[in-house]
Amino acid sequence: MNPSPPLPPPTAFIGVPGVVDDFQMSCRFSNFGNHQPEAFDSVTCGACFYFIFMLLDHYRIRYIAEICNDQSGVLICPIEMEYSECNCQNRAHVYNLPQFALNTSKITSFSDLHLDPPLPFQFELIVKDCCSAARYCCHNHNQDDAPCPATWDGWNCFDSAQEGIVPKHCPNYIYGGTSVKMDYDRQAIKSCTKSGWDMPEGIGGIKEHTDYMGCMSKDDAEVRMWLGLVTYILSVLSLLPAIVLLSLLRPIRTQPMFILHRHLLISCFCYGLFYLLTVWFYVRDDAPLSYQVYQNDLLCRLVFSIQLRYLRMTNFSWMLAEGVYLFRLLYTAQHSEGETMKKYIICGWGAPGVMTIAYMAVRGKFDDSAMCWIENSSVPIELFIVVPSVLAISVNVVLLLLIVYVLVKKIRGDPHLEKIQYRKAVRGAFMLIPVFGVQQLLTIYRFNSPWYQNIDQALNGAQGLLVSIIVCYTNRSVLDSLSKWVKGIRETHALGVECRQRMSIQENGKLIIKTPTVAVDHVSL
Repeated sequence: MNPSPPLPPPTAFIGVPGVVDDFQMSCRFSNFGNHQPEAFDSVTCGACFYFIFMLLDHYRIRYIAEICNDQSGVLICPIEMEYSECNCQNRAHVYNLPQFALNTSKITSFSDLHLDPPLPFQFELIVKDCCSAARYCCHNHNQDDAPCPATWDGWNCFDSAQEGIVPKHCPNYIYGGTSVKMDYDRQAIKSCTKSGWDMPEGIGGIKEHTDYMGCMSKDDAEVRMWLGLVTYILSVLSLLPAIVLLSLLRPIRTQPMFILHRHLLISCFCYGLFYLLTVWFYVRDDAPLSYQVYQNDLLCRLVFSIQLRYLRMTNFSWMLAEGVYLFRLLYTAQHSEGETMKKYIICGWGAPGVMTIAYMAVRGKFDDSAMCWIENSSVPIELFIVVPSVLAISVNVVLLLLIVYVLVKKIRGDPHLEKIQYRKAVRGAFMLIPVFGVQQLLTIYRFNSPWYQNIDQALNGAQGLLVSIIVCYTNRSVLDSLSKWVKGIRETHALGVECRQRMSIQENGKLIIKTPTVAVDHVSL
């Protein structure tokens, strides 16, 4: 969502305060005057929708929108509509939530509003949160002799204040249901002066101002997105040749260990590719399918379920397969190739599929209101994904420790080995960390820190790159097989060149020894 200007209300309503009885409670709406509670509920609820959605570029260029000065709601018309139809007296184009509207006979419910592109699936709940916050502000504001009176600014409630800077937590509804909101606290600020709330001159004249740039800043989100793009692109570019090599090199492609490596690389490749596709088509600014996120579209839910649940779980399942196989290989010094590989493949790809289908079925029934299921569910069904993943990493940690123990024990049992072998064993154990996914333990609990989240994104994105380097590009067996393959190609090429040269020599020799044809008709004896 692009950052919206900090509350620029329509000039048509400025200076038209509601009629207030001095003997009744009134509530203040910045730049819109004081209103009795019922009128305040109605005008602020319409304003909530206006400020959250109608200031976005894709709606602003297609629709006329303004807050009606009769406190009924918000006027919304296609931009090409004539003024005779587009006015606040035509209830067909005045919208509000009926439970907050001053007069329901003058408005149409937001549930009947259809815009292009479509509004978020749960936009009414988002607007209701804002309207409820405004109502609470009205009924719980304090009145004193402070220079800055208690006020609702369109998004947030500010108590009466003394001179200085007044911070306020950014409410979630201002983001319109998008996933752009930050995972850590951000604040809006409002400046109080001796003569009242700060009123700088800007577009539309001199108005009270709240600085929401602290809420709308997407710098950290963009840094994370670019970190993800760079690291996943590097991973995808490194994984594809590695998969091809492990699939084509004959000496290793049927070996059980390299079969597991190949499936782990394919899993990492698919996850990285899906990440790049979802960012390009759904997440980035002006993404062509971003409207599906707002609609909670079925295709969008399926795509993000495949990426964030299924493919993520296959990463963990194949990392677990790597750990189990290597431990069994070192511990028993033998392994059955046919049957066990089939079991590994079924478990590596099938088990995550079963868990993902169960997750989608439960979430579709109990929590289908979230936008494309990008974020975790409010219902505790994320356990379908989290528990198996954490269990896989925990088992791999134990297996890694046991593998190191077995290696050290075998080295100590051979008196002819030097101390350098210990260092090799330790180095080999460290090399197994990305393959086993042990670094994922550092990112299970998500701290509310941009630095931590950036590191988390970089580690996740670079895992495919690290794994491909370890199991392919620096693997002795792969390098030897590749060297033999290249040598074979060169020998074949050299043999072909030699054959062509010999054939050329033979052809040239035939031309040289061929007897020339002599004309004898003029020879006399």
